[in-house]
Amino acid sequence: MRQRRDIQGLRALAVGLVVIFHLFPGALTGGYIGVDVFFVISGYLITGHLDRELERHGRIRLGEFWARRIRRLLPAALVVMVVSTIGALLLIPRTLLPQNIIEIAAAAGYVLNWVLAASSVDYLSSDAPASVAQHYWSLSVEEQFYIVWPLLLTAAVLLGVRFLGRPRRTALVAAIGVVFVASLTASVVQTALSPAPAYFVTTTRAWEFAAGALVALLPALSDRLDPRIRLRSSWISLGAVLACGVFFAEDTPFPGAIALIPVVATALLLWLGDDDQALAPQRLSHPAAVQFVGDASYSLYLWHWHWHWPIIVLAAAAIGRPLDPLLALVAGALTVALAWATMQWIERPVRRAPGLLARRVPTYAGAAVAMAAVIALALTPLGTLRVEDEAAAATIAELERDTTSCFGAYALLNECDDPYALTDTVNPTLTQSGGFGLRAGDGEDCDWATIADRSEMSCELGVAAEDASERLAFIGDSHADQYALPLALAARAHDWSVLVRTRGSCTPLAPVGVAAQDATVSQAEACDRWTVDVLDQVISDTSIDTVIVAGRYELQPDSTENAHEVMERLQAAGKSVIFIADLPGTEHEWGAPDTMESAPSCVEREWRDDACAWSPTPHIDWAQTAAFEAGAAIIDPSTLLCQDDRCHIVVGGTIVFSDAHHISRAFARTLTGWFGDQISAALAQP
Repeated sequence: MRQRRDIQGLRALAVGLVVIFHLFPGALTGGYIGVDVFFVISGYLITGHLDRELERHGRIRLGEFWARRIRRLLPAALVVMVVSTIGALLLIPRTLLPQNIIEIAAAAGYVLNWVLAASSVDYLSSDAPASVAQHYWSLSVEEQFYIVWPLLLTAAVLLGVRFLGRPRRTALVAAIGVVFVASLTASVVQTALSPAPAYFVTTTRAWEFAAGALVALLPALSDRLDPRIRLRSSWISLGAVLACGVFFAEDTPFPGAIALIPVVATALLLWLGDDDQALAPQRLSHPAAVQFVGDASYSLYLWHWHWHWPIIVLAAAAIGRPLDPLLALVAGALTVALAWATMQWIERPVRRAPGLLARRVPTYAGAAVAMAAVIALALTPLGTLRVEDEAAAATIAELERDTTSCFGAYALLNECDDPYALTDTVNPTLTQSGGFGLRAGDGEDCDWATIADRSEMSCELGVAAEDASERLAFIGDSHADQYALPLALAARAHDWSVLVRTRGSCTPLAPVGVAAQDATVSQAEACDRWTVDVLDQVISDTSIDTVIVAGRYELQPDSTENAHEVMERLQAAGKSVIFIADLPGTEHEWGAPDTMESAPSCVEREWRDDACAWSPTPHIDWAQTAAFEAGAAIIDPSTLLCQDDRCHIVVGGTIVFSDAHHISRAFARTLTGWFGDQISAALAQP
């Protein structure tokens, strides 16, 4: 079959959309749809190939089909993975190494999209930087399609042709149509309910392949359509794809129903076929440069993904900072060179190799051995890291329990010498992986849920309500959750019973209908429902005497009046209010503009406290102002952590924050005594 130049042009368009999106996201905010263009093309080409095989042989030779796919895709991909693994082990900071290693191993097994879907709903990893292998998620989706699709078509032919007596094309169209409708429905529903995992999972993307597949089974339009209609349709379709690249944005609910626009437009371009008319947009794909990009699109995709490129990620890690535009261009040129070399010396030679490499059994055996080798290369160092971290964790656990030591907050409370020194207990990797808040093994009766990308926790801490000296409620967002561990320990020590209700990025002090700046519409609606429910529960529970409120407020618009009303409403119901002020400077960025480098990463990169510590910017905290006006008791952690107008990252041989703005578990545990004393003092106020 003659290679269609328009398809190579569509591949080049898809690569261009993705590249520009990552190089200049403000100029092409929807360039991520290039991935969807690829999916439609894959569905079209693979289904056309399988249909022709059914026509010639009456069946799909599954073993041969999969062997060809292995020879076509696996060698180049595994080479890039090996380079990425070695580069990660040599250059990536240890705080980021486990994520990179796990994702490389998942990519080698072509299940990375499911791994990312699972981690994407974890609020703790929402600020995690991209790994060197993260772009392999879409290749994982494609490989899963290549495995399942010929089986589906085989089953459709067996059922439709042999048992029901239907024509082959009818049976195939019916089966693919069912996949299209079912997957599109799943995409719309899951994108509305859980947009982050919906972006990655195969079930929400299968309909895009099916769209291309349906076009492959339709009669070609190239010889039967009026040239003027064909010309207009081509420009409209190309314009629709480009318009999606320009007008879609990162907050567009994708890949829901709106993804029909680029998918249908791409499918229509495939159906219209190549066109030599003078004004046809297909002619834009005919120049040799465009054909080269189309030919090399797979290798370019392996090496290239802007901040996710292996070259970009590794180069930035080597110099300890993001690349400036000049270095980024150099890295980009190196990426193109590597892509060309990969295509010329690995991809094409292996695919066309005669003899042993062209046989099925050696192909499968070689693929299994190579994949296992890459996974082993990636995961073996992870075991060593875990052994080292377990030993460090045991040492830190002993220091956490010794209130007379100089570890963590004890260094400030016990007036130790040089509390900001980097001792051998400073462990950026352990701090970052430890996260914040309570864990399932902390012995508390807690339930966690994840809805619309936000973690929600409901707990009863301390002693039973009937045995408590005080019955408290603790409400807020993740900046309340970060204090849950010291609160639990203090509650046991003081015989308190504490109802905990927290939800990431939701603060009860913000008015209903006013969402945090980073929230989507569905998340805002969920926050509204949660806020109403929590306040109603706390107010109606007559056993609760005091309500503790905490949260991150700088992401919310000024809601002083509403916060004052909420506190007065609680007070009118007979509740005392204790307000925990947010730490100043939690929005501090240690990395480049528009990044949120974690505190452990900054410490690992700089290996000194003063480079990561900062002077808090003076600002008016509307929530604290409302608490003061309402007469609430105020607990301000900055009085302990930000002395002499400096907020330190390393205190008492541990790192204060587990990420960019949540207090780490190790440090929070050492706050237990101080936290308990502060709450006790607040409870004693009239």
